Amino acid sequence: MILNPRARALFFIFLLLPACFANPLTPAQEDAVMRGFLWQRLMNMPKEQRPKIGITLSAGGVRGFSHIGVLEVLKESGLRADYMSGTSMGCIVSALYISGVPFSRMRALAYNPDLTYLSSDLSITGVFKYLLFNKLFSSASFQDFISEEVGGVYYENLPVPLACASADIKTGEKVVFDSGPLALGVRASMNLPGIFAPVEYRQRYLVDGGVVDYMPVDLVRDMGAQWVLSVFALPDYSRTVPSTILGYILRTADIRGALITENSEKNADFLLGVRVGDLDMSKPAQTIEAVEIGVRTTYGQLDAIKDNFILFSSDYAFK
Repeated sequence: MILNPRARALFFIFLLLPACFANPLTPAQEDAVMRGFLWQRLMNMPKEQRPKIGITLSAGGVRGFSHIGVLEVLKESGLRADYMSGTSMGCIVSALYISGVPFSRMRALAYNPDLTYLSSDLSITGVFKYLLFNKLFSSASFQDFISEEVGGVYYENLPVPLACASADIKTGEKVVFDSGPLALGVRASMNLPGIFAPVEYRQRYLVDGGVVDYMPVDLVRDMGAQWVLSVFALPDYSRTVPSTILGYILRTADIRGALITENSEKNADFLLGVRVGDLDMSKPAQTIEAVEIGVRTTYGQLDAIKDNFILFSSDYAFK
């Protein structure tokens, strides 16, 4: 006899009744048991039989190191993304993650941030040219660095489809990378305007995607995601005032990015806000803390994430 979904649920509850009467559970324990059962059932389903899951990672500069901790906890929980998107640091972390770079390696990069990865021009001579002759730094060495980390991978070959946002500085249009060389797309997505020279690609002049799409929820929606978890590395402007040119550029980008995320927040099914605050890349202890804040925040919200997805997936849970 084949039971319909409601009958299966009742049958499952009936099986639990003797144990519940023998050792009564508190309401919180009952919720935890049911949550665990439904979560495992959904996570073990073939992806064709459950809602398609999208994860999007925001921009945020060095605050985006927190994305590493977030993804660690999500993977440990069994959450499997069917699609991912990211902007700037969100694009970098998602590209490394999908390409199979171990978390130990990603943590090592976060714990020992090295500006020379970003540009070979970051030298006394390069800074002199930047200040006196307005010669922007080249980010070509960053593309080489990403290629070394992930190999000569193309977007089309990734095990999980990924889309990264960049911006055409000439037209103001959003340019999406979901095909072609992965390292090139990552470079374009993090190419901070005013610091790095635009990436010239197919008659485009590309800069950091945070200019137009700080948290690209729409990209995973367009790929086919039905349920979207959006991770926002939240800034905190209250503690410090920028004292350098770079600091002011980054602060301006953050403020503008925060203002344009409103629609993205509404378009996500679950918004995971990671309150990292302001970070100083020259202080390794702070970048280490960013990863750990990502871990703690995600653990703290994990039950809420599971509940949200379970409720969204109620039609699938007992099929």
